[in-house]
Amino acid sequence: MTVPRIPTFVIGGYLGAGKTTFINALLTGGMTNVAVVVNDFGDVNIDASLIAQTHADTIELTNGCVCCAIGTSLADTLFTLLDRQTVPSTIIIEASGVADPASVAAYTHISGLSPAGTVVFVDASEFAENHQNQLIRSTLERQVRGAHLLAFTKADIASAQHIADAQTLVTSLAPDTATVTAPADVLAFLVEAKPSVLIKPDTGSHDSFFSRTHHFPQAPSREELVAFLTELPRSVVRAKGIVELSDGSCVLVQQTGHHRALSAIDATPTGIVLISSE
Repeated sequence: MTVPRIPTFVIGGYLGAGKTTFINALLTGGMTNVAVVVNDFGDVNIDASLIAQTHADTIELTNGCVCCAIGTSLADTLFTLLDRQTVPSTIIIEASGVADPASVAAYTHISGLSPAGTVVFVDASEFAENHQNQLIRSTLERQVRGAHLLAFTKADIASAQHIADAQTLVTSLAPDTATVTAPADVLAFLVEAKPSVLIKPDTGSHDSFFSRTHHFPQAPSREELVAFLTELPRSVVRAKGIVELSDGSCVLVQQTGHHRALSAIDATPTGIVLISSE
């Protein structure tokens, strides 16, 4: 049986472009069973009446949604969502204001996820002026060029000239990318779940993630297992599975980056699933 993959969107845009405002609207709007992954959900002001319970890096809402802070790594957070007993129907990842959303979108190729596109917010009131700043110009350009959909914000406080200048610049940077003039249009789009509108053919390479299962030829000792995990190449972003040790016991292995957990478990050995970026 084919397991459906979770549509995963990326929200990007420079500092102050309106991403957090959009996330607030999303969490209090019409979507259900959505997981929103943000750099720090402390900035997302969620109505207390919507909060069902709070964990270390997760806020569960009464409408069935969940808001997660990026913990050890984005990959680790996404794997945690995929491991939930009830997985979300949609995942929204908010990239930081200085991040390249195309790099963040590479993580949507993890097995179990379905890349659904990248939306980048553009502050119409300041984009043209910010673009003149040599220190941030390349960041703005990468963000715009990495988008499948561009959403202009703050048009209500921008002058007509600022809006025209922003639109001209954005068109020159990404002439074939669709645009909308209000974040509400993006929210309506996501609620209606039409990811095909966002997808366009790849024009360049992107990072991909691959998985394989490692089976030990003979049961290792705990020390040998730790040595194996320690020597994994840096390209391996996650290792997880159940391993039988030489003393007959079994351990659940969970490793992400430098973080490792080995815990006793009474279950059938599965080998170790290794997920790598190359």
